[in-house]
Amino acid sequence: MRLSRFVLLCILAYSLILLPAYYSSAFALEFAHKTMWGEKGVAEGQFNQLGGIGIDSEDNVYVSDFAGYTTKMIQKFTPNGTFILGFGTFGNGPQYFTNPSGIAVDSNDRIFIADFGNPTYAVKEFSSNETFIRSIGSFGIGPGLFISPGGVGVDKENNIYVTDFGENTNVQKFDPAGNFLMSFGSPGTRDGQFNNPADVAVDSNGNIFVSDSSNNRIQKFDPAGNFLMKFGVFGSGNGQFQAPMELALDSSDNVYVADSRNHRVQVFDNNGNYLAQFGNTGAAHELTEDPVGIAINSQGDVYVADGRDTDIHVFYPIP
Repeated sequence: MRLSRFVLLCILAYSLILLPAYYSSAFALEFAHKTMWGEKGVAEGQFNQLGGIGIDSEDNVYVSDFAGYTTKMIQKFTPNGTFILGFGTFGNGPQYFTNPSGIAVDSNDRIFIADFGNPTYAVKEFSSNETFIRSIGSFGIGPGLFISPGGVGVDKENNIYVTDFGENTNVQKFDPAGNFLMSFGSPGTRDGQFNNPADVAVDSNGNIFVSDSSNNRIQKFDPAGNFLMKFGVFGSGNGQFQAPMELALDSSDNVYVADSRNHRVQVFDNNGNYLAQFGNTGAAHELTEDPVGIAINSQGDVYVADGRDTDIHVFYPIP
């Protein structure tokens, strides 16, 4: 009888240990496919080579097409994918584009677009009515200079963060007026170093997440750019990556990663713990072949730019 009680107590204790894991699994985030739009082409609402996605305060969607046609390299859509307008002209001047990629929209609906083929005028800033304001950064190696700017993020104070996957291989921060503030990172594989940093996103506490694409990981830094942690390794399992691209944060500061070569989006909590994935299951039209861009609107809908199928997928969290 004593032995039975002992065994029972051991089973109970073991069950209590497993209970949090069970509930974490049972109530994990789930997502369903909502809609999609876009196709290969050069007409309104069509794309040649998708880059980044940004969403404004009214949930309008901005999409960059870095092989697009000359007058609409940036296209704007309603939340359900109705074309509104296009802007951005091919060229080499401050207000022109050659290869627009990452997009970020600040709280004043100012639009920031990285142009990695035109590093002399690295980041373009447009107003909410799509009027060109200024370019930020110029060509070179050093503070405030870029070789290949790719990803753009903004924080709650409207500071601007830009990744450079060229020789600088770092993240640079600018104030809302475009003045250089700081940079961090260098080429390599150690903590705080990068190999093709693809994108940057900032949480509500000012912590900075960087998609370290060719190192197949995400790195987290404090507001001063000091390394805090990393998560992810090469592979196709949960929490593993193959060329992670753009990042997005939801209202709970969960981290969404466009895991491009694994054909999916993965979701993590703010400490890098795996929560969910989507885009790689379901009907054929619901699958993402090469997710490169990602953004989240005020309703929690997730917009994913598929670089291979040249279309936009929208997913929503299941309550």
